[in-house]
Amino acid sequence: MPISFLPVSDHRFKKSPFFACNDRDDTQYSIYNGRLYPISSGYDEKAHYLHLRSRCCLYDVPETPLKITGPDSLEFLQRLFTRDINKIRIGRAGYAIACNHHGGIVMDGVLMRPSEREFIYVQANGDFLNWATAHIGNLNVSIRDFDSWVLQIQGPTSLQVLEAITNISPDSFSYYDAIETEIYGSSFYISRSGWSGERGFEIYSKNKEFDGVGLWEYLLEKGSVAGLMASDISSMHTRRIEAGILDYGTDIDQSFNPYEIGLGRLVHKEKKEFIGRQALVNTKHTALRLMGIKCMETSLTRGDKLVESGGEEVGFVSAGGWSPYLKYGVGLIRLNEPKPPNYHLRISTSSGEFEGEVVQLPFYDPSKILPR
Repeated sequence: MPISFLPVSDHRFKKSPFFACNDRDDTQYSIYNGRLYPISSGYDEKAHYLHLRSRCCLYDVPETPLKITGPDSLEFLQRLFTRDINKIRIGRAGYAIACNHHGGIVMDGVLMRPSEREFIYVQANGDFLNWATAHIGNLNVSIRDFDSWVLQIQGPTSLQVLEAITNISPDSFSYYDAIETEIYGSSFYISRSGWSGERGFEIYSKNKEFDGVGLWEYLLEKGSVAGLMASDISSMHTRRIEAGILDYGTDIDQSFNPYEIGLGRLVHKEKKEFIGRQALVNTKHTALRLMGIKCMETSLTRGDKLVESGGEEVGFVSAGGWSPYLKYGVGLIRLNEPKPPNYHLRISTSSGEFEGEVVQLPFYDPSKILPR
């Protein structure tokens, strides 16, 4: 299961408007919702990780925003998601999970409500659009991919960049706020969110008809006062593990329900109806099966096996690395059966077996003080 790279045709995959800004001989790409994105651009991963933690970085990310409009939008979204959508006010966003009829997680993402007339769901990797469309029924609603492209600016100084490129005051733009604004002569959606566990914001285009290279260069120029540096997903990787941020299809999928990944608080059973409600009301599987593990001896890698002292395999590492901040190996783990915090397991890696300790996520900053 470790990541490998193959030379493949790019014929069927979309390239972002920022593609030329990252495309070098040593750039390696991955595919997400049919979009190519730079997973490694030959940067020094540790140096960029430290820059993310001390200054800020610019990322071309492959999230796929979907637009939901129509008179029955709210009723439709209430049907799709486990949380009460009424609680997401205009100008705000919230993390939203959709489940199948058995309570398994179909999709996770951020649901934004930038205006009264529309919702934007920034979905993770997977064919959520067709699944959601199949549940419209007789409702007067539309859900569509409007070819929006996403940038993230993440790090402690990121809001200095926000102030330099918009008329938004960071003091009035709170964590998980979502609005429209103008940047570089075009209108964009923007939200105080991200995939790093650090302070940051995301920029979403209205379509693909804008100057991506010009915008990229403009952001770096205006962001120089804050130390903004172009980076790639590799510098976010360890940081998102430390923060306990999950990746759909890597860490979680339909084999988990929200309780098993620590997000039972987003199952609002007081709602009369949503897909999977009955299964989630009746489930006895409410203990955590998605947790963290730390290893003082070595870095961890996706696919490393988790083994009991007697030799029984009980799970695996879904994402791993070495934390320069914590100074030990960190990983997200998928367990066959729940284990309590501080439980010890052996970690079987390509270089041998090492001692590991199960921990509750996140590894630090549980109150999310850093992104707030």
